[in-house]
Amino acid sequence: MKRFFLLLLFFASKFIAAGSSDDPAVFSTAKPWAYWWWPGSAVTEKGITHNLENFKKAGFGGLHIIPIYGAKGSESLFQNYLSPGWQAKFFFTLKEAKRLGLGIDMTMGTGWPLGGPSITEMEAAKKYQFKDGVFSTDLTGQKVKRAAPGGEGLVMDHFDMKAFAKYSHTFAPLLKKAHSPLRAIYNDSYEVYGGNYTPELFPAFQRLNGYDLRKHFDVLSKKKAESEEENQIFADYHRTISTLLQRNFVLPFDHWINSMGFTSRNQAHGSPGNLLDIYAAADIPEAEFFGSKPFDIPGYRVDPEYDSTTFGIPDIRALKLASSAANLTGKKLVSAETATWLGNHFKVSIAQVKPVLDQVFVGGVNHVFFHGATYSPPEIAWPGWLFYASTNFNPQSHFWEAMPALNKYIENVQTMLQANPTDSDALLYFPMEDVWHENNGSGKLHTLELHANSRVWLKNTSFGKWSELLQNKGFSVDYISDDLLTDLVLTPTKTFKTKSGGNYKVLLIPAAHYVSVETLELLAKWVKQGYPVYFLEHLPLHLNTYGATKEAKERWEIARNALLMRVLSDPADKLTRLGVSTESMSANGLSFLRKKTPAGAAYFVTNLQSKFSEGSISLKKIAGNYEVWDPLTDTKSYGKKGSDAWLSLAPGQSVIIKSVAKIPSASPIAAAKITTEVAPQNLQVSVGSRTFDLPDFAYYTHLDTSIADSPSARYRFNLSLNSDQLAAAKVLHLTDLRDMAKVRINGKEIGMIWSLPFQLAIPSGTLQEQNQIEIEVVSNSANRIRKMDQQGVVWKNFYEINFVDIRYKPFDASKWAIEDGGMKGKIYFTNR
Repeated sequence: MKRFFLLLLFFASKFIAAGSSDDPAVFSTAKPWAYWWWPGSAVTEKGITHNLENFKKAGFGGLHIIPIYGAKGSESLFQNYLSPGWQAKFFFTLKEAKRLGLGIDMTMGTGWPLGGPSITEMEAAKKYQFKDGVFSTDLTGQKVKRAAPGGEGLVMDHFDMKAFAKYSHTFAPLLKKAHSPLRAIYNDSYEVYGGNYTPELFPAFQRLNGYDLRKHFDVLSKKKAESEEENQIFADYHRTISTLLQRNFVLPFDHWINSMGFTSRNQAHGSPGNLLDIYAAADIPEAEFFGSKPFDIPGYRVDPEYDSTTFGIPDIRALKLASSAANLTGKKLVSAETATWLGNHFKVSIAQVKPVLDQVFVGGVNHVFFHGATYSPPEIAWPGWLFYASTNFNPQSHFWEAMPALNKYIENVQTMLQANPTDSDALLYFPMEDVWHENNGSGKLHTLELHANSRVWLKNTSFGKWSELLQNKGFSVDYISDDLLTDLVLTPTKTFKTKSGGNYKVLLIPAAHYVSVETLELLAKWVKQGYPVYFLEHLPLHLNTYGATKEAKERWEIARNALLMRVLSDPADKLTRLGVSTESMSANGLSFLRKKTPAGAAYFVTNLQSKFSEGSISLKKIAGNYEVWDPLTDTKSYGKKGSDAWLSLAPGQSVIIKSVAKIPSASPIAAAKITTEVAPQNLQVSVGSRTFDLPDFAYYTHLDTSIADSPSARYRFNLSLNSDQLAAAKVLHLTDLRDMAKVRINGKEIGMIWSLPFQLAIPSGTLQEQNQIEIEVVSNSANRIRKMDQQGVVWKNFYEINFVDIRYKPFDASKWAIEDGGMKGKIYFTNR
């Protein structure tokens, strides 16, 4: 521990205000940012300017530079990482980004995990092993994944502070010269495979646990723990590894970056540590939304090729680990790697993206990072340079034309989310000790991944059960760790206050099996003082460590006996009596995030199910006037709070409802909803130079296979409306759209339809009794790439991983079925 703090002082002594500037930062964190992959670092000044100007026009707030493997044929442009040529392009990027008002983050290295040419065998990731019963150590041999030229090399030992000190020294010269708009330095999710040993392991274990792990090699060599004592020894080992990760990498990473004048951004998931503590250490904790989720929204599509068994289904509870850590420690920003592998390449619809974003917002994220936006030179033909695992958010994307609208929506929502603290009433303890005591065996580390592995440590556990139940019942809950418990301040009103100012009315402990004597004594002390600490299902069953002394075991039993009257089988009634607010809208399938505002409260409310369309909802924290704002259409309505508020929110829609002092006028009574179905006349669809007469709307991609690869089609028709229909025709609805559409009525551009539900407000006076309507539909690019693969066009020209599909198999679209494109079904109007 002494050496740890001495090294931190050393880091602090090297502080320079590298990231500071006389000019205030002009970039926006409310706008979305994106991972900006640099293939081969083969970037040019022309290409950098072209890319950045396009991102600026589309409404991005910043980019995150990650150099990766390159594209074949561009080797002459490759720049070795951190070389003088690379640095020249990096500083040109900062200059151009500043001109455009864009922020820049960068990965501390290339690819992931951290490592590279500066890491020798002494600093590289290590493992222990048993051969013929004999203990030995070796290198894992893992090298940096997806490394860029000049960034190749061994992965760093994240449990060794000296390894990080040497690694960080490589970046000091660059960061000393760096300047705004460079903002944050980033560490990706921990993916060190097999790294389970470091030279400091045995002395650290002795200090932390009071006994010598080397006397228990017989336990470490077993494939599975065979007794409670062996399980505890393994748990002590895991806890020691977690402590070393926190002390020797997580905290030094954050402090060193701050000492250089920049912000730290870190993904905790995938590591063998307590995720809450690792997220809490970063200036910007970053979660991840990876893969497809089958939202119960009519018309929402999930790629059937997505392998949920291997990769899991994204879960809001994983997001809340990062946002809870931020809420408890006062971090203003919570980021998320968003829409990774949302669908197969070339198939993702922008209508799939918005529900993902809404889920991320409900999870407490307020600083979205799209994954990702590959740098592609302007002279490279479509599809340009691509990254193997992203949903493509660069100008080559088929939905690029809709990105300004999507990004404006994000900016509107995140402006509110960033301006106000989250309003959670309850704390739920995360029992990390139970994870460390589970499924132990030789060489195994409990890495808390967010994919299928999360079923073990997050979902199929008591914590998973209760966190989901509380969420579904409408309670706002933050998660807390053993270490973060010690930061709580007790108030005279018997609540728990955080250093950041959050105030919580109850602390709930799920059915934890293992708890340390220190934590249990703290909880018993609070119970004795009359504070609301309650255990769900049962009290903790076991002391957490094999090395406990007789005195510690006696203290643990005394503390446990003091808690006997604090067990709940169902906390709902107790929470209500403690004044913990529950929002009944959850019973209607609505998801929400509640914020505190100077005027009272603000809610982000989204409908990600099909149970609700419109009706009255209760808003517990709004006592007076309220405003309902649609951040997508920028329309507002107002009401005076009675017992309920009226809300019209179709599946797929979202609103912000907030307290306001005054309302512009009396809230009008909502008119009964009137639906008017209409019959198009003279319906045609034009694809390129060809025009087809249609009896009804139909996908143009199936009219003739020779036109299936066309990216767009124009549907034209006449429409007659009588006076009653005209009066009620305020909103146009499309029942089946693949994938987005631009609408023109009587020669006037009305707007774009791209999100679910597929609808568009019609400006007053636009429709007449006789109308000409044109709907230009833009489809995804699956059929286009299908044809290119059938023709043998060479576009997959990337080093290292060239090129995989959503199941990580070699990508080949030539055998794909033709993807639906265009519009089908009916069109209709409603009066609101």
